Amino acid sequence: MAQVPQILILTADYGEGHHQVSKVLQQSLNRHGYSQVAVVDLFREAYPVLNKIIRYLYRRSMYADRFGIPYYGWIYHLTNRIPMKGKITAWMNSLGSDRLEKIIHQYQPELIIYTFPYGSLPSSRTLFVNRPRTAVVITDFSVHRRWLLAQPDYYFVPASDVKETMVDRGIPENRITVTGIPVRESFYDVGTIGSGFGKKADDPVILLMANVCGTLKSLSRLMAKLLLLGVRIQVICGRQESWRGKLSKSWVKEDRVEVYGYSDQLHVLMSNACCVVTKAGGVSLSETIQAGVPIFILKPFLGQEQENALYLQRKGAASVALTIDELVSQIKAMISSEPIKQSMTNGLLVARQEAAADHIVRHLFPEASSLKRRGI
Repeated sequence: MAQVPQILILTADYGEGHHQVSKVLQQSLNRHGYSQVAVVDLFREAYPVLNKIIRYLYRRSMYADRFGIPYYGWIYHLTNRIPMKGKITAWMNSLGSDRLEKIIHQYQPELIIYTFPYGSLPSSRTLFVNRPRTAVVITDFSVHRRWLLAQPDYYFVPASDVKETMVDRGIPENRITVTGIPVRESFYDVGTIGSGFGKKADDPVILLMANVCGTLKSLSRLMAKLLLLGVRIQVICGRQESWRGKLSKSWVKEDRVEVYGYSDQLHVLMSNACCVVTKAGGVSLSETIQAGVPIFILKPFLGQEQENALYLQRKGAASVALTIDELVSQIKAMISSEPIKQSMTNGLLVARQEAAADHIVRHLFPEASSLKRRGI
């Protein structure tokens, strides 16, 4: 049997999406017989102290945005206007390159997959025995210019519109494949599109991601207004344990409210909901699309989340509200109107992709399907 290739996945820990996509790709590669897969957070390896500072600022950016200081969005749009050639672009392209050289020496990969917009490979002629193939997996429904700096052999994108945008920017069409954004396998098995409607005889369930509001006070205000619609609410706090504890205590007497921390059964909770109120990260939205549940987004903050939200709103797969009152009105209209439900269901169907990670693996390794069938 031929030697199994070494595969390197480069990611970053700014939000859970990039790491999650990396893990899903690693699992798909393993299922198809490729066991030598390393996932590396390049910025954490290259700049450990600076990386902690940037992660802190990234996490706080949502709260700053709620108070009218969208510094992350300002940086996002400023860097999206930088020319593809020039001193600033060259500097951005070089970030982490010294550490990446050492990592490449260590693994000698045949293939490098980017799930975060890093720059191109180091140009050292002595670095490679054989230069590895490179692939970029875009994890948003918009294409920031930084995704293009890597100049890879392959781009894997979430939708045909994204491919058209990249072709307009000069990327060769034959290097771009529409696959969707890789999500956890469990989200492909939650049932048919629109399965959340009418599943139960009792009140409809609204699945609410706690991080859609910048403060607990705003979140509680939203919950109180939603309960007036005659619904049940399930709140997902994720890894925000302090929020989970405080919400559980403050809503303990309301039997229509359930509060969860991190859950590995999110796909089940989604499939039983009539809608999901979520942030507009590309991976979170893709999971909700696969679950077939109408999406509502509250005031997406400036940057890729706003771009994602507006993209799905144009497709009819999501509704975007700028205020809590507007959000509650939108959900009320959806619950009471079959045509609105059907329209959102149709939008989800248009946006849906199947088995993105497996699609990517088969494209990169055409022999992958036969290896899986032979049990290698």
